[in-house]
Amino acid sequence: MQQAMEFLDLMNGVSSNNDDDGGDNNNSGDPIVLSMYARDRPSVNSSAIIIWALGVFVAWLASYLSSSDYRSYAKAIRMKSHLVARAGGVGAVAATTAAGGQGGENVERPPPSPARHDGTPRSRSQSRERSTTATAASPPSESGERTIYRDDDEDAAEAVITNRNVQPQHYQEEESLELDASHAIFFIVLASTSLLVLFFFKIFNVVKIFYAFGCSGAFAQVVLYPLLTRVFRKLRWKSPMRPMECLSEENATRAALNGGCKGKILMCLYSFFGPITLLDVMANTIAYAVGGTWLYIAFTVLHPGSNVFYWIVQDVFGACMCITFLGTIKINAIRVAAILLTVAFFYDIFFVFVTPLLTKHVESIMVNVATSGGPPKADPSWCEKCPSSTECKGGEPLPMLFAIPRVGDYQGGASMLGLGD
Repeated sequence: MQQAMEFLDLMNGVSSNNDDDGGDNNNSGDPIVLSMYARDRPSVNSSAIIIWALGVFVAWLASYLSSSDYRSYAKAIRMKSHLVARAGGVGAVAATTAAGGQGGENVERPPPSPARHDGTPRSRSQSRERSTTATAASPPSESGERTIYRDDDEDAAEAVITNRNVQPQHYQEEESLELDASHAIFFIVLASTSLLVLFFFKIFNVVKIFYAFGCSGAFAQVVLYPLLTRVFRKLRWKSPMRPMECLSEENATRAALNGGCKGKILMCLYSFFGPITLLDVMANTIAYAVGGTWLYIAFTVLHPGSNVFYWIVQDVFGACMCITFLGTIKINAIRVAAILLTVAFFYDIFFVFVTPLLTKHVESIMVNVATSGGPPKADPSWCEKCPSSTECKGGEPLPMLFAIPRVGDYQGGASMLGLGD
């Protein structure tokens, strides 16, 4: 705009000179030659490549972390095989030693039979027999203890198979939900209802609030809690990782029995949160502080997508939400996955391409909701002059996506990838 005003002043100066010369164009001086050039734009959208790589990495990381129970199963199987081989070698050595001590006869005893891999349970008598045989065949160690191979080791491996006694990662401490066909149908019905509510009532700021606080919890579990745990272990500072005494079960029960408001509050906190450590308090405080700052920028800055802190935190929050979602939701049947993908396919087609034929203003419900009510209604040139105008507001995408600003493009914009994609 400044350059345009300078050019206009220059033209006005030439016009005034011509008027002073009495309209004699022969004495008007040198003519103004105007050459228009288009500004350079990058031929390759590098932000699209970056956001594609980000999406692939987040999908791989979420899948890897959500398969921790299968890795625990494989680790237990390897440990069980190692213990079986070790028990067999120790039994053979013990048999040879016992034979040499009884007259030098070469008595060969069969090693303990390997553990079953077919998953069939053994009876208690078989377990006791195996444990007794291994105990008799195992020589004492240097500390005077015997190396015993018990069936408890195999039972632990079988527990991993049945997912009974597996200790999950911190971000997966919540119980997982295994989807079936009814969950898949209900998921699409709920998504359609939410989309229609947002389209008709225009409550887009509510989505930002829910997203900020929900992703703050996921950010604390996926990033901050493991990071602070590693730091405290490096510093050998164990007190923040121990449950706080004021919120222990014993103190909460004692305070509740004594009566009073304090006892009720402590019992409610313990019933809702369980044992709380200082590490939990620190991780959640930092996470919700970051989420609150992100939400403040979303409500106060005109175009927050251009703010570096805003879009970086939004991408980190989205990655944490994907990891938490895949760590909680389990699909253990191809039929359920096929049903979910099929109904999601028709769900996208209907709300993107069919709804313009059904709405009054011929607009796509999906696009309208994704852009917080659609693009600005005013002319782009007017919005460039008066960006704070009411008609120039709108068009900001909802935060449920990855967004990276375009690199080297004077027109601005960003490459986006939805979390569902």
